[in-house]
Amino acid sequence: MNSDWRLQYGYPALARLPGTLPWRLAPRLGRDPAAARVATEDFLTMRFGQVFPEADERQRRQWATAHMDMVALELMDAAAVPRVGSTNGPSITLTGWEHAQALAERGKGFLVVLTHFDRLLTGPIALARKGLAMNALTMPVLDNPELSPAHRQFLTRKIDTFTEVIRGQYRSSSDSLRPVHESLRAGQVWIILADVWRPEFSRLRKHPFLGGEISLPTGIERLAQSAGVPLLHAITYSQGPDRLSVVVEPLPEDPQRAIDAVIQRLQNDVRERPWAWWQWGVWDHMWQQTTEEQS
Repeated sequence: MNSDWRLQYGYPALARLPGTLPWRLAPRLGRDPAAARVATEDFLTMRFGQVFPEADERQRRQWATAHMDMVALELMDAAAVPRVGSTNGPSITLTGWEHAQALAERGKGFLVVLTHFDRLLTGPIALARKGLAMNALTMPVLDNPELSPAHRQFLTRKIDTFTEVIRGQYRSSSDSLRPVHESLRAGQVWIILADVWRPEFSRLRKHPFLGGEISLPTGIERLAQSAGVPLLHAITYSQGPDRLSVVVEPLPEDPQRAIDAVIQRLQNDVRERPWAWWQWGVWDHMWQQTTEEQS
């Protein structure tokens, strides 16, 4: 109930405040009631201890707090999408725009690959502010039966405003992918996340990751291969609640090697900023220890 209240009233109310004040206040509002936040921070502290045993308790607690603040800031971004990267919202410094610009000027369709690292909307928004029109392909969200009406309403509004900013369409991976293939071949751009997990995934490939292996779906590389399009990688690094840096990097032509490079970069980034990765809750499903023989 408290969480629904935040989505239905709290964040929309913050979104009416001027300037970057909403983003400075969002961590105080948070995502969860106090007891749920404490439980999540305890879980994250435990998980960080498993993955980063060299970090002391104080460091792991700081990471857990930073993670929860990031979640709140992402909700704030979602509640005020049109203000992100504008004069009335958080600033975004973009590096590597020339890589996207070169492909767009050639009329070449391509994939913008993201990972669940830091604030998820800001990379595409930064590119959209430069004039690049994009479409978003995501995991099924709105047809999730576990969502409350408040969650579904909040996500619907987020998707609607986000697609207005990127000037494209939204499709779920549960929809037919034929229109995605056709539009890529016609020169359009699609945003897609690489480090996703769902229990029904069966076509997976392993990547070295944080002392073991992470199993990720091969859908992106298969899509790029069949459509014959290149990939770019966009990464966000928060410099503060209202200051963000986005880096766009070219990737190898071979789609499999391209995704390998994305996950290698993700591994490096997670080591530097453990708090900024969203997938700790499904770590046990995605990751496994490498045996000594495999090592």
